[in-house]
Amino acid sequence: MGLATGILIGVGVGLLCALLLLWQSHRRFRRELQRLGSLVSNPLPVHSSEEMLSLLSRQLRQQQLDWAGQNQQLQDWQYLSQRLPWGYLRVDENNVVLECNPAAQRLLRINQWQPGIKLLLEWVRSYELDQLIETTRRQEADRPTQSREWIFYPSGGDGKPIPLRGWGLPLPQSQVAIFLEDRLEAKMLTQQRDRWASDVAHELKTPLTSIRLLAETLQSRVDAAQAVWVERLLNETLRLSSLVQDLLELSALNLGAGSRLQLRSVDLAFLVRKAWQSLEPLAKPRQQELHLTGTTQACLWGDEQRLYRLLLNLLDNAIKYGRPGSPVHVVLAEEGSAVGLEVYDHGSGLAADQFELVFQPFYRTDTARARSKGGTGLGLAIVRQIVEAHEGTIRLCNHPQTGGLWVRVQLPQKRLDPL
Repeated sequence: MGLATGILIGVGVGLLCALLLLWQSHRRFRRELQRLGSLVSNPLPVHSSEEMLSLLSRQLRQQQLDWAGQNQQLQDWQYLSQRLPWGYLRVDENNVVLECNPAAQRLLRINQWQPGIKLLLEWVRSYELDQLIETTRRQEADRPTQSREWIFYPSGGDGKPIPLRGWGLPLPQSQVAIFLEDRLEAKMLTQQRDRWASDVAHELKTPLTSIRLLAETLQSRVDAAQAVWVERLLNETLRLSSLVQDLLELSALNLGAGSRLQLRSVDLAFLVRKAWQSLEPLAKPRQQELHLTGTTQACLWGDEQRLYRLLLNLLDNAIKYGRPGSPVHVVLAEEGSAVGLEVYDHGSGLAADQFELVFQPFYRTDTARARSKGGTGLGLAIVRQIVEAHEGTIRLCNHPQTGGLWVRVQLPQKRLDPL
C-alpha cells in the first residue's frame, strides 16, 4: 500500500510538473507572438496563437508579393539600362564600377567589361568624368543633379575625340550614377547653323555699311521735317549693324575661334574701369554709378579684347535693367588660383527657370528682357562663350539684398594652353 501510494504521488507530481511546464511554455510562446505582432504595421489584437499565426502568414505572403514586385522592377531596370540610347554607369564610394551598360562601354571605349572588379580609373581615363563624380558627391542640396560637357579623348589615340555631356545623380551609400550623351551629331548641327549665321552676317555687313553712310550724308541735306525720318533710318541701321557684329562674334566663338585666344597678362580691374568709361554716356542719364569693390588688381592670363567684350555686355545689361538712380555693383576677388567677378544691379531680376534660358541666342523675357530695352539678345550668349573659351564658369541668380540679376564668373589665373 505504501509503495502504490508513493507511485501514485510520484506520477501525480510528475503530471503536475509537466502541466506547469507546458503552461509556462505556452505563455512564453504567446508573449513572443504578441511581441512579433507589435512589429508589424497596424497589429490586430491577439486572442489566440492561431490568430497570430494566421496574421503572420498573411504578413509573410504580403512580404513575398512585395519582394516579387521589387524583383520585377529590378529586372525591368536592368533590361532598360542595357538598351538605353544613353550611356549609364554606377560607381560605389571607392569609385569601383558596379554597372556599365553597352552604350557607356561604346562611348568610353571599355573592352571586356566585368562588374565590381576595377576602379573607374582602370577602365577609362577621363579627368572630366572623375570631376563630375566627385562634384556630384559634394553637391549642394539645392542642386540635386550635376551636369558637364567635355571632349573625351580615348586613351592610346584609339578613335576620334567624342563630345560628351554627362549628368551625375547621387545615390545612397555615397554611390553615384552617371548618364552620358554623345553630342557629336548635335555639335555638327550647331556648327552648320553657326556657319549659316556667319555667312548671312557677312553678306549683310557690306550693304548695311552703305546704308549707314547714305543716311549720314542725308542728315545734313534734308529739311527739319524730313530729318526725323533720316534719323530713324540711321538708328535702325546702327541697330542692325550691331546685330550683325554680334552674330559674327558669336559664330566665331562657336566655330572654335575662341580656342585661338590672344593670351597675355590682363588686369581685370583695369578693364572694368575702361569698360565703364565706354558706357558712361548710357549710365549718366539714368543717374547710375559704378561701385567697384574687392581687390584693386586682379591679374590673369586671357584675351584682353574678348574679356573687355565680356565686361561691356555685363555692365550694359546692369545699366539697362537696373533701377534708375541706383548703382551698378562689381566685385573682384582672388579665389585660390582663379579670379572671381561679380556683377549685380538693383533691378527686378529674373525668374529661376530663366537663368539658363537667357544664355540662348535671341532669348528675351516678357519683362526684364523686353525688346523696348534695345540690344540684340545675344549679349549673355557671347558672355558664356567667352567664359568657356577661358575655361571658366558662369552662374546666374538674383542678389539676396538688391533683388537684381547677380552674375558670378570665375576665371582661372593660369596661362591656358593653346588648342
